[in-house]
Amino acid sequence: MLRRILLLLACLLSLNLARAQTPAAVAQVALEPVAVYLIPTENFPLLLAGNMAAMLGRDTGLTIRASAALPVEGLEPLRNSGQYAAEDFVEKVMPLAKTLSGVTPQTFFVVLTTRDLNTRAQNSLFYFASRASDTNMSVVSMARLLNYQDGLLMLDVTAATRVYKMSKRAIGEAQLGWVRNNDPDDLMFGQVSSIAALDRIGLEHKGVKRTAAPTPTEQLSVATVDGMLRLSIPASALTLAVPRQDWTVRERQPGDAPRAFYLSAQNGTLVMAGNFENAYGSHGVGRAWDNIEADIRARGEPEPSEVSIENIGGWKTLLFDQRGANSSSLVGYYVQDGTWISVRLILTKTGKPDARREALRQQLKAMKVSAKDAAGKTQ
Repeated sequence: MLRRILLLLACLLSLNLARAQTPAAVAQVALEPVAVYLIPTENFPLLLAGNMAAMLGRDTGLTIRASAALPVEGLEPLRNSGQYAAEDFVEKVMPLAKTLSGVTPQTFFVVLTTRDLNTRAQNSLFYFASRASDTNMSVVSMARLLNYQDGLLMLDVTAATRVYKMSKRAIGEAQLGWVRNNDPDDLMFGQVSSIAALDRIGLEHKGVKRTAAPTPTEQLSVATVDGMLRLSIPASALTLAVPRQDWTVRERQPGDAPRAFYLSAQNGTLVMAGNFENAYGSHGVGRAWDNIEADIRARGEPEPSEVSIENIGGWKTLLFDQRGANSSSLVGYYVQDGTWISVRLILTKTGKPDARREALRQQLKAMKVSAKDAAGKTQ
């Protein structure tokens, strides 16, 4: 246990995130919906944010990513104070956070800042972290977690571990159902309001988890009908059917959105991920491309090329290649009767890009979107 803790602490400051990935691995990562985004702001160390995302993902089993630094210009300190309100961070960052690649309605955001934190009510001297109960965003401040050496603030392993603990507490409470307790050595010990208490708590939570099942109207259903895999949710007005002989449904994993689906074909070289959403939140392929391009750059993947927008049946689609990875992608949106279906297909295979793109078009054409009748049955 001690060896594991020491290894984790060292990795927080030294882990090299630019690890080589096979094209297939890159494709799988690109498809996963993100359970948690760490969002560094202003001067927060980007390397630390990336390392924390990798370690937290391993510790929790969730899909956790670090975004590029998001701007927070214009934030005003609280009156008669050098502190900043957590609520102001949420209002500033949330609109940008929702446009990040892989975000679903269930994604939780952890904003990382170097500014001293409080709330608008200023009902405490300070906060290491704060989350409004009606949001899926927590703000973690590093301002009081740094150490001093020769009168200068210093980010060392101890300080990085403090940030890690506060972030993991927020994620555990929001995404894993972890409940705070009275054990001063447990990660989820009560209200941590001092450095001494923060340094004492461990890196692990030993208590029971609180479970919450998806609501029946959101739970994805998969049925085989007439040789097709029929995907839908009760609240949706549409169903999506794909050829049964071509696709295998991936088993659901912790952190998966209840309305999302993940399939693979051709021995894993062809993968698909998608989601059912309310059409109110739909956006065009233009914004999708902005998000995808930013995400590709952030992960250091091969640059996209030959980007094209096409109408395929009732689908609005975006196609592009990543030649360095022998990969082509198709992103498609279908909006009808208040339902928005989004899919992304990725084919990783040697050969000509034109052939890969045509294969993706044919896969999309083989799918069938159908409306439900008043009784909720597919017409």
